[in-house]
Amino acid sequence: MFASVAAQAADYDPPIVIDDIQEVVPVEVGSGWYLRGDVGYTFSSRYKNYERTGYVPDFEIGEDNTSLFGGAGFGYNITDYLRVDLTGGFLRREKAWGENIDPFDAAFSARSEIETSMAYGMVTGYIDLGTFAGFTPYVGAGAGMVYTHSKGYGDIRVPDNEAYFGDFKRDDFGFAYTLNAGMAYSLTQNLSLDVGYQYFNAPKADYFSFEKPGLYGQGLDFHQVKVGLRYDLW
Repeated sequence: MFASVAAQAADYDPPIVIDDIQEVVPVEVGSGWYLRGDVGYTFSSRYKNYERTGYVPDFEIGEDNTSLFGGAGFGYNITDYLRVDLTGGFLRREKAWGENIDPFDAAFSARSEIETSMAYGMVTGYIDLGTFAGFTPYVGAGAGMVYTHSKGYGDIRVPDNEAYFGDFKRDDFGFAYTLNAGMAYSLTQNLSLDVGYQYFNAPKADYFSFEKPGLYGQGLDFHQVKVGLRYDLW
């Protein structure tokens, strides 16, 4: 009997040893990333009267613009003090016109109108200067492109005759850069209110002007204030 039990015990498989299962740590896919949106106001407007010489009579020159701008984008917190974001949006819309002040007294009369819309795409880096009671001051600089689209018409009238120049369009891309400074305030753990100043410059971008030869000049620069929200994706 003892021999039979020993023989049956020899037929059993050896015990299975299970190693400890390593704990699975979830990966935070959104860690460090944030979304942002901004609206702002551009300080730049002009209205000018001037007199041309020669055969062109006195002209009244006017310019009107949409000073509000807005944009959105996303960014990444590289460290607690360094971040970078990519933004794009609407920059500005301008309308300009020129016409005779008193066409009845002029040998001829003329009028021209043009509208220009501007958009931008910008990569900006920021240095956060530390957080104090929920407030985080920062400075930054960016580089990108500005796009301008102009369209308009022109006509000229002389006694018993009128000539229509027709519609015209012009598109242009130019390098742009920004200088930034501001303050962010933590509303919640993930949401911050951002208030700042931005200097925007596009030194080679074309813009329309009745005062420039060929009706176009180069170089755009704006002083802007903006308010926005940043939402951290973790």
